[in-house]
Amino acid sequence: MKTRTKGLGVSMSLLVLLAAWTPAARANLLVDPGFESNPLTSAANVLANFPAYQGQWGAEVGTITGATGGVTPAQGSKMLSMTDDGLTATQTFQVTDVTAYATQINTGTASVNLSALFNVGPNVPAGVAAVYVQFFSASNYGSQIGAGTGSSLTLDASPATWQPITVTAPIPVGTTWIMSQVYYLDAPLLSNPGYVDAADMTITPEPASMALLGLGGAVLFRRRRARG
Repeated sequence: MKTRTKGLGVSMSLLVLLAAWTPAARANLLVDPGFESNPLTSAANVLANFPAYQGQWGAEVGTITGATGGVTPAQGSKMLSMTDDGLTATQTFQVTDVTAYATQINTGTASVNLSALFNVGPNVPAGVAAVYVQFFSASNYGSQIGAGTGSSLTLDASPATWQPITVTAPIPVGTTWIMSQVYYLDAPLLSNPGYVDAADMTITPEPASMALLGLGGAVLFRRRRARG
């Protein structure tokens, strides 16, 4: 009876630790993911100086706006509005220093997940939006590792519909910076804005998750020994 009570106590302690860890394991590494608090900078600034503009959204052609054109922000009171830049696609970037994940990245076990919500409103019958991630070995654009990877979607024209787009990719060994990108193809916008909200970028596994997994294994080992 004493052994069972002790095992239950250890299990409950582990559950408490896991409950405390879960939010951190899914921590959003993007700064101002809902476009609520920080002003935009230019895409050129972000691409030219990672350290100075880390955590700031850099848009080619974009503004931060509240509800407009029948579209209400998916969360909070603001969203990103992106418009045709006259080229192929209009893009908005944010860079993140991921050296805190060096152990996971350099053993080839880390992956990145980038997602965002998109809405083109009633005047764009078939807007095309996407998320895209790129990997860098140093704090400059010239250090890109391989090709980036992304995912796209043709959106509906309902202003009430926010549609998610997600990409998941392994992080190349040697990566120290990740660039997150949201974009629209220009031509399908028909000179209308496309909107973005609720961006999210996570890396798994988190450093804390590895420690807790080790703790969980140790607890299970002790319980097996006690039963034996």
